Amino acid sequence: MPLLDRYLLHQLHRKRSRDSQYAYDFMSPISVDIAGLQANYATPEVPHIHWTRSDERGNYEWGRYAFDSEISSGHRNNDVASGRYYAGRTKEAKEHVIFVHGWRMDGLDRIKELFLPGFMNRGADMYFFTLPYHFERSPEEALYGGEYMVSANIDRTLLAVKQAVSDLRALIRWIKERKGGRVILIGISLGGFVTNLTGVIEERIDLLISVMYANRLAYSVWKTIPGKYIREDLERHGFTYEQLESCWAITDPSRFEPVIPKDRILLLSGRYDRYVLEEDAARLWESWDKPKRIVYASGHAGIVLKRRQIAEDVLSFVSSRLS
Repeated sequence: MPLLDRYLLHQLHRKRSRDSQYAYDFMSPISVDIAGLQANYATPEVPHIHWTRSDERGNYEWGRYAFDSEISSGHRNNDVASGRYYAGRTKEAKEHVIFVHGWRMDGLDRIKELFLPGFMNRGADMYFFTLPYHFERSPEEALYGGEYMVSANIDRTLLAVKQAVSDLRALIRWIKERKGGRVILIGISLGGFVTNLTGVIEERIDLLISVMYANRLAYSVWKTIPGKYIREDLERHGFTYEQLESCWAITDPSRFEPVIPKDRILLLSGRYDRYVLEEDAARLWESWDKPKRIVYASGHAGIVLKRRQIAEDVLSFVSSRLS
């Protein structure tokens, strides 16, 4: 295992749930077919978005946006979809880039360092999407961001994924109908998982790019070091991997075909990644009929260590498809 991945995994588990999160209502699994997919991830309405500008410089202004989620989780903070935006001040952008961060990220600095300069040079508008139960959407009682999004609470995790896809699709719909232009969706780690899942149901995505992406949620919880305490919580309650895989099957993007053309997809992964195992990343690539893929000689920390190469590869792909 790369040394930086080892260190980061040690740091990751310094914060973990004090109490068991386990809960399961023993509902029948959702039908894992196109009908089940469309029913579970229904098309949301175009939202009314509230924009709050905080600053401006040169040709750009930036601030926050927020709108009501159509999916109710029962946590008031979490039921407001939100994020940050960077928008051109002088003309309508032809490209709109939505970034989806990873699990337990404590800020957006890494993503901004990766992508802001390059996409600003292209004159794109940018939207940083907040996943359920992260950042400002995190309940006060949560010990870390994302504690309630992926956990041993089977049904809450399913609902959080459903909410993430619904909120992301709502933002895409707003951009397409109010702004026009092309939508580029870029997800990182857990954000890549949400991005990929959105790509099997949302046709209004013009480019889909996933960086160090997760694939099967049950696999990530059961087979990787980041999920070990969630797995322990489940095993204490007699829950098996087979049960978890069945319950969360509707969240597995590799079970479905993407609804956007294969040549509009770019997958980036790390050969030595211990957060997202290469075997599972390759499973998605193969099930999607092998779209363009780049495998770096790195672990998950390649998000930082390979940031210049990742930025160059992403921008090169965008230019080749949208020039």
